[in-house]
Amino acid sequence: MPKQQMSETSDSSSDPTCVNEGSQEALSRVGLLSASTLHDLRNPLGAIYAASEMLIQVDAGPTQVKRLATNIYRAAGRMRKLLADLSSVARGDRPTPEICDIGEVIAAASDAASANTNNHNVQILVKVPEGIELPLIRSRMERVFFNLIANALEAMPAGGQLHVVCRRATSYVQIELEDTGPGIPRGIRDRLFEPFVTAGKPNGLGLGLAFSRHTVLNHGGDIWTEPATGARFVIRPPLNRAKSSVDN
Repeated sequence: MPKQQMSETSDSSSDPTCVNEGSQEALSRVGLLSASTLHDLRNPLGAIYAASEMLIQVDAGPTQVKRLATNIYRAAGRMRKLLADLSSVARGDRPTPEICDIGEVIAAASDAASANTNNHNVQILVKVPEGIELPLIRSRMERVFFNLIANALEAMPAGGQLHVVCRRATSYVQIELEDTGPGIPRGIRDRLFEPFVTAGKPNGLGLGLAFSRHTVLNHGGDIWTEPATGARFVIRPPLNRAKSSVDN
């Protein structure tokens, strides 16, 4: 009889269902972030490859060498942050939001997107009042703006403008990004934020906007599109959400 009780206790403690239920959420987070990291690593890796290729093939002067080296340094830094973020989630750590100046987050994303493209014909016009601060997981929200700005640059190879306007309301911040490109194809407008939905990108994975929406929702905000001549995105994160309430 005691032997049977010991067996039952042992079976219960080693029940794979208990383990799975306890780890399923963590595995889901790791899987989602892994796919996001795979998507986002391609941009800085491409920047490093392009800058390195130019350094090898072109007899660059000191100014150009410094610019290319700066691009490599920044791209490597972005890759380091992406991998650190993935490693943190894999360990089960919950990300801690920090109080961020939204203007600085947008500026960092804009600089990174500009350095990552050969298209220097697009004007990025940013209008953000000073001193707008809110709790964010900075690296992830910066990736949201990077994806949107990079998409706009890619959509306007012949040149154009991207307007980024931010305003503060009582309980939220609203950021509007609108470009003068061809706009969102009609066939994917209703499914734009779904995974693997893409158009006009030969090597596109169709994951950038899906991950961007996931990030914004996890901050307690929302992101959507509005009718415009080009593409127009609106992001609305809350101003005063408790730090501990931002999920993975």
